Amino acid sequence: MNITIVAGSQRANSQSLNVARYLQKLSQPHFSEVNVLDLNDLKLPLWNEGVWQGTAEWDQWKPVSELLKSSDAFIFITPEWHGMATPALKNFLLLTTADELAHKPALLASVSVSQNGVYPISELRMTGSKNNHVCYLPDHLIFRESDKLITEEQVCSDERFAARAEYTLELLATYASALAPVHRDMLQAGKPFQYGM
Repeated sequence: MNITIVAGSQRANSQSLNVARYLQKLSQPHFSEVNVLDLNDLKLPLWNEGVWQGTAEWDQWKPVSELLKSSDAFIFITPEWHGMATPALKNFLLLTTADELAHKPALLASVSVSQNGVYPISELRMTGSKNNHVCYLPDHLIFRESDKLITEEQVCSDERFAARAEYTLELLATYASALAPVHRDMLQAGKPFQYGM
């Protein structure tokens, strides 16, 4: 199975990217291929109708789309900025379709250098799956005081949190295995109903 981890910060060398590298390590026993997308590096344009028409500015989206289609699971990581998920991650989710994400599991993770981090999880649960039909795990991870929690060498300083993170990655892999036939069997059947109610 393959997994794609999306670091949703727009900052270079962000805490979100450090967390992505940590989760990449934890994912390796469960997934044969682990890819990390850094939205700061990608610098995707803001969504516009050209993405539907295949205009030149969206050529960079094509390999991202193919990577997502080949992935069995996802982790979406966002810092909490003013109580919200980042514009880059929201834009990324606007670009995704059922072809890439439908009926595949995704783990939500938020990152805060303080004690915050709840609001982006709620925001993404409410709006981040309507048209792409991704299936968010009931569990999520909040990396509070992330600059102390995850070292620059991607080691977790809190044993209890590390155990929880390892359990959550195992859960994600189990969901990916169980949902694979749902994506395969229901993707085309759901095309007439792709925009929800």
